Amino acid sequence: MPTADTTRTRRLVDRQVMTFVVLAFALSWLAWGPLVLLHVSEPIRGVVLVAGSFGPSTAAVILSMKHSGWAGTRNELATRARWRLPWRMWIVAVVGPAAIILLAIALSALAGRPVGGWQDPNRLYLIVPVFAYVTVFGGPLGEEAGWRGYALPRLQQRHDPTTAALVVGLAWGLWHAPLFAIDGTVQRSVPVAAFGIQILTTSVVYTWLWNRTESLPLVIAFHAAFNTSVGLLPILPDAAGSPTPLWVALVLAVGIAAALIGVTRGRLGMPSSSPNAPRVGGPAAGDRRTSVRGLPRSRYGGRLR
Repeated sequence: MPTADTTRTRRLVDRQVMTFVVLAFALSWLAWGPLVLLHVSEPIRGVVLVAGSFGPSTAAVILSMKHSGWAGTRNELATRARWRLPWRMWIVAVVGPAAIILLAIALSALAGRPVGGWQDPNRLYLIVPVFAYVTVFGGPLGEEAGWRGYALPRLQQRHDPTTAALVVGLAWGLWHAPLFAIDGTVQRSVPVAAFGIQILTTSVVYTWLWNRTESLPLVIAFHAAFNTSVGLLPILPDAAGSPTPLWVALVLAVGIAAALIGVTRGRLGMPSSSPNAPRVGGPAAGDRRTSVRGLPRSRYGGRLR
């Protein structure tokens, strides 16, 4: 039976996450709203799109400062700015998205389906500046401090990791809704069902990466690698000349997400001994690790699982 402390923690988690979601949506949708209703020319249109993409991270910083002050927020960000990780984690994050997309394109080609045009090999050097540009202006920096840095750890205080991943994925997907009504966005060229599947499956992968490292730079890099790969490789229907590569990639993504859930038994990298794991009956006696307003702090000491 839940104790008073457990009930208080659950209510606090629910309130913090709901406040974050409402604020993130409000900041982004207020920026994007005029682009849905009005014809806005460049460069104003591009500036507004980028500004709106920073809604989640801005909401996370605002709420963190409200709960913990500037010093606590700075300490939380510094704690999660982990760069020194095993090289294999960086390979998974940076190379993984392109590898899956290339495999989907190859399978589509073997099936005799169109696979679209390719970038000039002599322009491969553009991958680095495009990756850097996408990191800052294409969503990763503006989103990940919110979805993975703020919402996910709190939801995992309340729910098992798989449920938390799907809840974040659902909110994350709905947050993109206005972009489907704005000309020139990636969402405009992707079927809504396909986008929803992609968001939910990759949310599982993000959660696994986060639970194994608690590294904001890693999930930002994964997000940037994904967006860069989608932009440079012929995976979207317009670029491929066929929806087949996209749907093959989604089947692969579903398989990867299902495998992660199955292999980790739903824990997605979170050890059963983690202070971030949901508890029945509240914190163990003598556990003094706390974070924002009494929530148990999630610290894994760099161990990988």
